[in-house]
Amino acid sequence: MKRYSERSGHTAMAVLNVTPLLDLAFVLLIIFIITTPLLENHVALKLPTSTTHVTPPIDPKSIRTVSVDASGQVYLDNQPVDLATLEQELIAFREKTPDAAVIFRGDKSLRYQQVVDVYDVLQRAKIEQMNLGTAEQ
Repeated sequence: MKRYSERSGHTAMAVLNVTPLLDLAFVLLIIFIITTPLLENHVALKLPTSTTHVTPPIDPKSIRTVSVDASGQVYLDNQPVDLATLEQELIAFREKTPDAAVIFRGDKSLRYQQVVDVYDVLQRAKIEQMNLGTAEQ
């Protein structure tokens, strides 16, 4: 008895198995999903240097402090003022001191509008250097 006598030794498959191809596609997709955010957040730059533009240290006499307490009272160098007086004082200060700077200290419970009101005064007084005062943790 001869088995498989009617079959030839080489037969073609009628169905292509795509499972390994899908596995490879999913693995590549996962690799790209993981590595793309890492590539986007890192930009290697070599910044140019300048010898002509060196920021000089700020003279302490050219700094004024604007404070706003929790009740909304505005202070200029620990003296209570209203916003109109604050604007006049800062304009006069900037005219005497062209490199005038202001440190803004506000209570953390202030409404955002109160901060914007003081910022508007600084803009109208043309104070270009402003820093926000914070407490150390």
